[in-house]
Amino acid sequence: MKKSVLTSALICFISFASFAQRGNPEIDFEKFKSQKIAFITEKLNLTPKEAQEFWPVYNQFEKERMELQMTRRELEEKTRNENVRMSDQEIIKTTRSIAETFRKEADLTGNYNERFLKILPPQKVLLLYRAENQFRAHMFEQYRKRRQE
Repeated sequence: MKKSVLTSALICFISFASFAQRGNPEIDFEKFKSQKIAFITEKLNLTPKEAQEFWPVYNQFEKERMELQMTRRELEEKTRNENVRMSDQEIIKTTRSIAETFRKEADLTGNYNERFLKILPPQKVLLLYRAENQFRAHMFEQYRKRRQE
């Protein structure tokens, strides 16, 4: 337990030190990322060996997932403005592209799930998914509180 706490603290320190040198747009994302790492590390109670193998794979997963989500957001942004006129063919192409990003994300998750199962015991992989959901809920709650203040 002590090692995972120390690992979390070290990761947070490195993350905060690195984003302190960057511009403001990066701060929130880097802070979010370091909080997520600490949260997941604590919930999974990773051994040093597990952490060493898990984090590079998880970080690559997050990068690939984020790229797909950004692609989807860009496609969805094209459809937000009700004044923009699109032909039926353009609409069909856009909706198929959006659906394709969801399919790719599901495939990506399935592939990485198998990789996680090779690194971690099945119970910890399940805890990973729970921790991601708990972290998301925690962040939404923090966001709501800030908006109310």
